[in-house]
Order: sequence, then structure tokens, then C-alpha cells
Amino acid sequence: MSAEDSDAVSRRGFLRTATGAAAVAGAAGAGAGTAAGQTTKEVVVGPGGNLVYEPATVYVAPGDTVSFVWESDNHNIVVEDQPEGADWEGTEGDANTLYNTGHEYEFTFETLGTYSYFCQPHRSAGMVGEVIVNESGEAPSAGGGGGEGSGPPPIPESARTLGIATVFGMLSTLGLAYFFMKYGGDYEDGE
Repeated sequence: MSAEDSDAVSRRGFLRTATGAAAVAGAAGAGAGTAAGQTTKEVVVGPGGNLVYEPATVYVAPGDTVSFVWESDNHNIVVEDQPEGADWEGTEGDANTLYNTGHEYEFTFETLGTYSYFCQPHRSAGMVGEVIVNESGEAPSAGGGGGEGSGPPPIPESARTLGIATVFGMLSTLGLAYFFMKYGGDYEDGE
């Protein structure tokens, strides 16, 4: 096999790899907004030692489960308010029973409405949270008007234009790479 043949093979290999990478990137971008419906959502308790629940507000549909996972010590979940007929009691024990890193607690929410909770020793530091149970299991749209609320929010025109420009840029780069590899000059020392 001559040096020229091995260059052609490596060029083809490069182009196959680049095309495959572009296809994967495009598919990942296209699928980013279409996640399957979840039945379990996670709330991190004390992430990084901070006195917060992350996220502070979580939206679920009736029958969905929220999994609370401790990432720091000396926290609990005390229910402050919940919809009439709901039976959430928070973490086991009284308000002074605390749990440490690695503890996990789950609860399945059935009744529509807002459930407010806090961490007993850190409430004054702002360690509060809420679970909102609604039919969709999603946050209401930012527009707030119209009452349509079904389906994902519309993609802004500027974001759509940016996406098209990005795909065009990727394809242009691949085309230039192909051109330079196929028709580029001889860079070997001519001595």
C-alpha cells in the first residue's frame, strides 16, 4: 500500500468519523426536548452542604413519586401545609428526628394541590420547599394567559434561527474539511 493510499484511507476514516459525530450531535440536539414522562422526580436535601432543597419547588402529577436524597447531615422534612384529604407526614419520627448523608426517603403524591415543607433545624435559614401536584406534572407556562397549557412551550424564533445557523455551520465545516483533505496541497518537504 503506497503512502498516497494510506492518506486516502485516513481521510475517508476522518470524514466517516466527522460525519458520524455530526449526526450524533444533531440527534442529541433534536431529542433534548422530548424526554419521556417520568413517574419519579428527585429532590436533593442539602446539596454541597447548602441549607436548601434542590429544586425548592417540584411539580408532579397525581401518582408520581418524589425521592428525597440527603447530601449533607442533620436535615429532615416536616410537613407544614398540604391539601385537604392528603396524608403526607414527612420523614419518620418527630420534628427533631434528623437524617444524614446517604439517607433516602420517598413519597407518592396522590391529591392535587400544594404541599409545603421545611427542615426543622434550618427553617430560619430558608430551608423550605414545596411539591405541587397538578394534572400535567409540569410547571405552568411562563405566559400564564390563554389557558391552553397543553404540549411544550413554543420555540422562540430566535432560538429556531440559531439552531438552523448552527446546523449550517456544522455542515459547512464538514464540507470544507472534505475539500481541503481531498484537494489540499502536498505538505511534505520537497527536498
